[in-house]
Amino acid sequence: MTTPRLTPSYARLFDDLRVALAVHRCGSMTRAAVELGTTTSTVSRQVSRLRSALGLSPFIKAEGDWLLNPRVAALLEAVEQANGMIESELARLIEADPEEPREIRIGAMPSVISHVLVPALGELQPVARGLRPIFESRVHETGLGMSDVALVFTLPEGGRIKARRCGSFAYGLFAPPCWTPGRGWVSLTDRYAARYGDDRRAWFGSDATLKVDSFAQEVAAMRAMGLAGILPIVVGEAETDLVHIPGSGLDLTRDLHLIYHESRSEDADLRCVIDWICRHTARLPALPDQQAQVVSVNF
Repeated sequence: MTTPRLTPSYARLFDDLRVALAVHRCGSMTRAAVELGTTTSTVSRQVSRLRSALGLSPFIKAEGDWLLNPRVAALLEAVEQANGMIESELARLIEADPEEPREIRIGAMPSVISHVLVPALGELQPVARGLRPIFESRVHETGLGMSDVALVFTLPEGGRIKARRCGSFAYGLFAPPCWTPGRGWVSLTDRYAARYGDDRRAWFGSDATLKVDSFAQEVAAMRAMGLAGILPIVVGEAETDLVHIPGSGLDLTRDLHLIYHESRSEDADLRCVIDWICRHTARLPALPDQQAQVVSVNF
């Protein structure tokens, strides 16, 4: 259903379009408001104003999320392209002053941030003075969201996204040295681990003793209760009081991809960050034994 179209102020229209782009990337007005540092009511008001300017609703509400109206997809893609070009040009203008603070938003799995990227910041700072990484935890997201660059398991469909495979991320079965089969196990909640639930219940012979919301919580539960659990190898190997249990058939490896918008291809800061990320994700530890199940994504 269309609404009467208002004559737009183009400065205001572009601002409203950037807000709509944030809603599209985040999937909800509430999350977009957090990312933009404003209120949900302000975001809603700007989306409503955009609806009046365009003569149609930019979003369709479905199952709690705001889905992009296909009729405005090309328009938001143009805004995303323009926004990326502006970011790149701003970065180029301040290259003459390398001490000028610049922010790069990096989206990745929490365990990659804590065990790979943050420990490697000392290598980034000397070659990118003034650069301020902002790390954003992401688990199931497939697109960029509000990040400048992101690590994902599954590549997004469509859009002007550049991608490169940057490593393999391995998971393995770990437990305290005293653990024996039948003593129980801990799992992430179904939100994260449902796809592996049947195989794991079959191997352990029972449902999980406990379900938690993060690998940090899982490690704490393994210690406190003497449970086994599936951990990223990069996490498990850092815990000296846990050992890898070989031969379970539960170990697996997933391809890791780095994505960014093509409009940022000439951004020197982003290229520097991408090279730095890829150097360290290429060194992610493999499984202690070679009996991993490799999970590949077909594109």
